Order: sequence, then structure tokens, then C-alpha cells
Amino acid sequence: MNEELLLPDTVAAQMQKRLVQLETTLGKLKEIQKNMPKGHLRIAQKGTKRPWFYHYTSSHSPTGKYIRKKDTAFAKELAQKDYNAILIEQLKKEIAALQKYLTQSQNGHAIQKFYESLCPVRRTLITPATLTNQQYIVQWKNIIWQGCPFTQDTPTYDTVNGEQVRSKSEVIIADALLRHDIPYRYEFPLELKNGNSNITYYPDFTCLNVHTRQEFIWEHFGLMDDPDYAKKRPENFVSTQKTEFYPAAT
Repeated sequence: MNEELLLPDTVAAQMQKRLVQLETTLGKLKEIQKNMPKGHLRIAQKGTKRPWFYHYTSSHSPTGKYIRKKDTAFAKELAQKDYNAILIEQLKKEIAALQKYLTQSQNGHAIQKFYESLCPVRRTLITPATLTNQQYIVQWKNIIWQGCPFTQDTPTYDTVNGEQVRSKSEVIIADALLRHDIPYRYEFPLELKNGNSNITYYPDFTCLNVHTRQEFIWEHFGLMDDPDYAKKRPENFVSTQKTEFYPAAT
């Protein structure tokens, strides 16, 4: 496979979600501020003594009026108002930064759209920094490998995609992956270190997340009632070796 210099943009979608959250929060804070008392809070404290709270409404009189202990709730309102005011400005800055990025990156699609805007002939002469999803899928599927051989007494079952698998459950899984347009390889060999040597095992399905280019192993564990199978199951190797695969529950 041709190595991609640049992975597809997966940040823009998260930024869009963040932008919605920021804009929603900003709107709520602005409404809250309308009902806050006028003025600001000043705090004075000497050493470890109890802090004194003051309410001031004008920069010409920054000392302000002393807030008695029984009116601490009022001090809290002023403190919250001052905090909200600064937070509102921070939110505006972050919103502006995200909007600028999303605009300039065309919501994360600028690089891809630039490549697609080139004439077809020119595209045939170029190796793009980021492959289109379809280009990546084609390369990923076109890798040639030797799966785990079937013995003569092994029952086989055909999938919609034309593969032979070892159980009806695997037929269901393969057909579901195909139906949901999830690229997969059946029993693609995976090399793992086992002490000073390597061990090859053939996970049921290696699935591709097209958008992130990550690969996921799907093991059916259909023979867990067989003690020999349970001892040799791939999960043991993956969980005990330093690999880039991590066990996950579904």
C-alpha cells in the first residue's frame, strides 16, 4: 500500500461539536448575566484572616461597600458575575478561532477538495498526500495474503461476498460487515512476538475504520467450550504482548 503522508482530517467533526457547545454556553451565560446584580466584587485579606468582601459599582470608588457575613450569598452572585464576564470573552475567542479553522479548512475537506478539483489526467500523475476513502479501501482490499488453510474435514460456509468461512456465525458477521460498508479481511495473518520468537494467528475478521485508517480485530470466540481453543485464543497473545492492539469489550 502507498503510505499516506497525511491522515484524513478527523478533528473538524470534533471542532464542530465543540463549536456548538461553546455557542450554546455563550447564549446561556449572556441570559444569566442579564439578571445579575450591578457592580463587582473586591476581596481583601490580610494573612490568614477571614477575607473581607466589598461591593463596588464604579471605578471612581474602587473600595466599595463592605458586604456583611450574613450577605455572603450576594458576594457569591458578584463573584459568579465577574467570572461569567471573563468566561464570555474567552468563549468568544475560542469560537472565533474554531470558526476560522473550519472556514479555512472547509470543515476539514479543503485538502481533499483541492485534489478532486484537479483534472483527471493530472490526478493520475499524482500521489496525493491523503488518499480518498475509496482509494484507501481499494489498496487495503487488494493486499494479497495467505489465510489459515482449511483441512479436508473442515466444514465451510459461503458469505454473500463469496468467501468461505468456518461457521454460520461467521457468515452472519461477514454479511453484516458487508451490508454496513465496513471493509474487512477474513483470517488475515497477524504476527506477534512470543518471547524470542514470532507467532502467527489468524483473527476471524480484521475490520477497517475508513475515516481514521485504524484496524480493529473482531474475534468471534465461537469455540470457547473447547479447552485447547480457549488456551490458544488470540486475546491471550494480544493482551500479554507489546502490540498496537488492545482488547475491548462490546
